[in-house]
This record gives sequence, C-alpha cells and structure tokens, in this order.
Amino acid sequence: YASIVNKTLYINRGLFTTVDNTTFPALAFNVSNGFVPQNAVIKITTNDSLIVKVINNDSLVHGFNVKYVSGVNHLINPADSIVDTLYFSAQGVFIYYDNYLYPKNSYLGLAGMITVINSITDKKYYWNIKEHQTQYNNALSAGLNVNWLQYTPNYFTINAYSYPDLIADTSAKINVMLGDTVHIFIINSGNSSHSLHFHGFHSKVLYSSSSNMMVNSEKETFPLKPMEAVLLEMIPDKIGQYPVHDHNETALSGGGKYPNGMLLIMNVN
Repeated sequence: YASIVNKTLYINRGLFTTVDNTTFPALAFNVSNGFVPQNAVIKITTNDSLIVKVINNDSLVHGFNVKYVSGVNHLINPADSIVDTLYFSAQGVFIYYDNYLYPKNSYLGLAGMITVINSITDKKYYWNIKEHQTQYNNALSAGLNVNWLQYTPNYFTINAYSYPDLIADTSAKINVMLGDTVHIFIINSGNSSHSLHFHGFHSKVLYSSSSNMMVNSEKETFPLKPMEAVLLEMIPDKIGQYPVHDHNETALSGGGKYPNGMLLIMNVN
C-alpha cells in the first residue's frame, strides 16, 4: 500500500578520507548533523509520497534538485531549510543533488539517490559511484575555479569507499544465495563516465535514466555517464565469488595504487 515517507537531510561539510588516508574537503547530504561522506539513500516504494526536508548546515548557499523530476529547484541559505513533497508512480533510481553552481557542489559530494521499487525482495544493494581529484576538492572548497577540461581524478569510490574497504560495506557488497532475486540501484554522481562490468552473470535492466530502449535488456557491462542512473535485476545461477569492476582500468586505482578503486567481490552461496 502507498504511504507517506518523511525524510530529513542535512547538508554537512567535512573531510573525506581516502583508502590511503589522504584527506580533502567534501560535502554530503546526511541523516544527522554529523558529517559522513556517504550520502543518505532514500528508499520508497511505488506510489509513495515522499516529504523531504533539507537543512543547510553549511555557511554557503546550496541548492536541492532531483534529476529527471520536474518542478524541484530550491536554493537554501545558510541555517535555513526547505520542504518539498515528491511522488513517484514508477520504479527507478533518481539522483537528488545540489544544482547550485553546478557541477561544483555535486562534485564536492552533494549527490545521493532516491530508490523506488515495486518488489518486496529484501536483496537490495546501492552503489553511488564517484571519482575525485584531490587538488580540485581543495581548490573548489577554497572558492577557486578549476578547469574541468583538465580533470584527472586520482581516487575512485563506491559509496565513498574504495577496495578493500568496500568489502565491509554491506549495502554495496552483494552477498546472496543461489537463485535469489537481487536488485542493484546505481547512480553515477561523479564527473566522469564509468562502465561497470559483472563477471559470472548477466543482469536485466529494470530502469535506465538514459534510454527506455535499455529496459528489459540483459547485459554484463553497464556504461554510465555523469548523473545517469540504472536499476538492475540479477538472479545468480552458480555458486562462487565473482568480481565487479569499472572497465576503465584507471578507476581500479587509488592514489596511483592498484587495486584501491572501484572493485567489488560478489559472494553467491
């Protein structure tokens, strides 16, 4: 049955710590006043009404928008807040983000996902993929401009983690039984294109923000341009451990070291 879902998000500023303990300034939408680099995942079912409140804890103006949803466009002054009611009639993955001074604030971290599903399966996983260039975070946080044409990221993350830290992220690491129905919600909140490749299994596209022609197709590799989203369904048919990684080999590194990047190991029992 449809219900009303209330969600409060806090815009927080803090320090991002990479897999090799490099730090740089970052922003995030969190569920409390304390900064963590992981943006909140908002989970609803089809036909739910979502009432979202966004509180700006930062000292600068920020925005709130939802990609692929018309009519959402807010500016939020420091120490101020906004409230909006959103309605989703079909399943999918929608990116909420700070569109003010785009892509500055979303690049610094202000981009998360709203997941809409009409299935009751409890095998759901969430991947917010993103890349970072240390110098750009430092410059943008200091109020300086950067040249996006020279963007050369040096850290690559899923849910703000890189391998091997990703192993401990239970919202990202697929750990299922043979024959389970698995749903994977994926957004690319970064500024580079990525292409996720599954070993061992094909997945069916249930939703794609880029093209309806992708829906119901079964593939093993899924390219995502910046600010694109996809919902996949996978039913594993063999036991074992299988990697998932970005086909861009640079994205498997972190700080120039391999394999400290976008690499997950699926476990099928």
